[in-house]
Amino acid sequence: MGAGEGIPSDDPDQAAGAEDPHLWTDPLAVKAVVDALALDLKRQFGVDLSARAADLDARLTALDAEIRMRVETLPPQRRRLVTGHESLGYFAQRYGFRLVGAVIPSLTTEAESSASSLEALKRLIRQNQVSVVFTELGTPPRTVEALARETGVRAVSLGTHSLPADGSYFSFERTLAGTILDALK
Repeated sequence: MGAGEGIPSDDPDQAAGAEDPHLWTDPLAVKAVVDALALDLKRQFGVDLSARAADLDARLTALDAEIRMRVETLPPQRRRLVTGHESLGYFAQRYGFRLVGAVIPSLTTEAESSASSLEALKRLIRQNQVSVVFTELGTPPRTVEALARETGVRAVSLGTHSLPADGSYFSFERTLAGTILDALK
């Protein structure tokens, strides 16, 4: 990644279907999984879930439209993300965000940041006028605190890997989008 560049939308690691397992951050990717699963269950086991899948499809499409409307209230120049690890590729691609970088430049939180990758991230934060670093489960708190202090940004926690108390994917996705949008306003 060159200086001043974020992760481009055509980056193979961030493309839908790539190694990035975080497809649940995109309701339309989830919809595609629902459709494929319903079709496969019918073909493999004779279980017809087409009516339930159609209902869920409609709800996922409505959720996507709701989030899209909320995102449109945020100016494009504020749609820049620095995350704990590379977890929002699907979300960013779906809703027009630019991925600037990650504290742990990996798809897994089991990796570690190096001093050179953190220095490069600091430069990217400044060059791209990023105002928030989004942390997640597994992001080292001390590293994020130092990064935020040294760059003058806020650290905001995201729950990207667990469902809310009500167990609803819809609540999860609304909370994820709401937290990101509120922090970037």
